[in-house]
Amino acid sequence: MTVAVVRRLIVFALLFALVTIAAVGLAGLIERVIGLGSVLVVDTAGLARALAFVLVGAPLAMLVWRWQRRRLAEPLERASLVWSVYLAAMTLTSLISTVILTASALSAAVEGEWRPDEVAAALVWAGVCMWHRRMRRSPDTVPTRLPALSTELSALFGLIVAAFGAGSALAALISRALASVAPVLFDSRPWYLGVLQPLVWAAIGMLVWWWHWAHERANRARDAFALVLLVTVVSGSASVSLFGIGTVLHTVLRLLFDVDPVAEILSPLGAAVGAGLVGAIVCVGHLRMLTARGARVRDAARLAISGAALIGAASGFGVVVNALLAGLDSTLLSDDPRTLLLGGLSALIVGAATWWPTWRPAHVVTVEESGDIGRRVYLVVVFGASAVVALVTLLLIGFRLFEALLGSGGDAGVEGGLIERIRAPLGLLSATVLVFVYHFIVWRRDRALAPPVSRTPRVERVVLVAGRGSEPLAQHIREKTGARVTLWVAADDRTPGGEADGEAIVQQLQSLTAPRALVVAGAGMAPRVIPLSDSAR
Repeated sequence: MTVAVVRRLIVFALLFALVTIAAVGLAGLIERVIGLGSVLVVDTAGLARALAFVLVGAPLAMLVWRWQRRRLAEPLERASLVWSVYLAAMTLTSLISTVILTASALSAAVEGEWRPDEVAAALVWAGVCMWHRRMRRSPDTVPTRLPALSTELSALFGLIVAAFGAGSALAALISRALASVAPVLFDSRPWYLGVLQPLVWAAIGMLVWWWHWAHERANRARDAFALVLLVTVVSGSASVSLFGIGTVLHTVLRLLFDVDPVAEILSPLGAAVGAGLVGAIVCVGHLRMLTARGARVRDAARLAISGAALIGAASGFGVVVNALLAGLDSTLLSDDPRTLLLGGLSALIVGAATWWPTWRPAHVVTVEESGDIGRRVYLVVVFGASAVVALVTLLLIGFRLFEALLGSGGDAGVEGGLIERIRAPLGLLSATVLVFVYHFIVWRRDRALAPPVSRTPRVERVVLVAGRGSEPLAQHIREKTGARVTLWVAADDRTPGGEADGEAIVQQLQSLTAPRALVVAGAGMAPRVIPLSDSAR
């Protein structure tokens, strides 16, 4: 099996490189065809490179693919994780290249600029993407392991591009509306170009997202990776939205209490509103999708949002301490810490206002909730990470203290007293200590409340001996028992195990207490399950 995995890694890495080389060369040749009228100087070296890439890379890529295509007739090859990862990597690479080049060319076309190099490359990479989509959908080459991986990652990329484009367009529109009080310097272009060009990116991203999410049915995927992606999107969009809302609040507080010019204060408002609004829309939309994913996934998303809000609140608290210490240093009286203080307050308010309803510290934890694995992992990660950060900041504070006591003075260009040296790490230390103490207390309380965990012995590893085409049977056993299943294909012509065999095998495995088991299926008889001892290899 190890030799087969190494062989697949080498073959697919070589195929990835050859396809990329051939695509780059073909794009160079097409560019010279469609851009004849705009070329002033003939690039002989570039033409030679493109010809070499096409005439060498393309035949070799087809040769490697035809050789591997024949091997994909074997079910074990289609069930390989390497095959699924290659399809996902090549599909995502070609899709990213297509989207970026197409959006860049269309954005330039809005200004009346023709870019044949980007158009040619976009056409070639679009062809590569469609070719690999055909591989993914063909019955002869469809991966049986993580079959929706390419579609899920492509939908995520389209969502990111759409959100970025929509947020940028909204930011440009708001900046234009505030131009009378916060003028944009050194921008001679018409104002509508700053809105239209991001909208091009948003439209392309929405098309890519819709195609893979709805048409390719990524929204129906129920594998573990799809659930992880969904939670990641929820937590990521919530973080972006909280950052935007905090920046908006910071801007409002500066308008009320700061003395800086209005134009300087309002400069980040457009980007903040765009990030806050678009992030909130994406977060709320995906939170609604969690209703059909089960309580465990919803709790994971809630904890992820709580973690993002906790980071914002703790950071704000540290910045507030930093700003208060800055006001105590007589060497910094010429520097007004007001802006720093208002920034910390903004992050603290927004983070705490989000953390409180998501974490629910006043909620009475039940015995079942205290034993939830997701809650336990969240608590351990939070107080563990805060302990590491506190240790690092404590070492930095100690270094600064000893540096001042020994009179080294630090760098020649560094000025300021002792407080100036330690106020930033001291603020961070105070925030992380509070986070660590609180979550450690909650963890100890949950640990005392939770009932003792009694681990039921179960099968951890299964060796399945069955006929060719029994990969669905092996996958069924994995999903029902959680065991690692290794499929050994029998040399005789026995029929592959069916659904009825799978249910019978699962029932027998669930009644075993041995950690390993040998399962023999097919050959016209009922499946046999043989328990193995701990010393079995």
